[in-house]
Amino acid sequence: MDAMRASQFAILLIEQRHDSAGLIATDILRNSKVWLLDIGLESSMDDGELIATRLITPGSFSMTAGVNVPFEIEMLEAICALLPRSIGNGELSRVAEDRRFAEAVYKAGLMDGVMDKMAYLDLPDRA
Repeated sequence: MDAMRASQFAILLIEQRHDSAGLIATDILRNSKVWLLDIGLESSMDDGELIATRLITPGSFSMTAGVNVPFEIEMLEAICALLPRSIGNGELSRVAEDRRFAEAVYKAGLMDGVMDKMAYLDLPDRA
């Protein structure tokens, strides 16, 4: 429960596969590394891709929570237009803590059509 309450919205740059499982990503809003355990993302994302999501970090790893948005740099203009100026003038790590930033990312993703690229699939059982 503590990890869920401390969840953070992040924009992640996928760096590489982790040696054990999952992905190594950089949270570009906080300039920090994240070990992301998400089998679906591990199997569907390439190095260098960006994704916006909420992260839960219960230990040395993180998991996604909620909706993932393929992120494109071109979306920043629309995101900034959706935010009050008082938020947009802050440093990125503080902007990311405001719920309106996540809302703006989701809205921009829908307006831009990037969400049309998303498909949620059940992975086959591994025997």
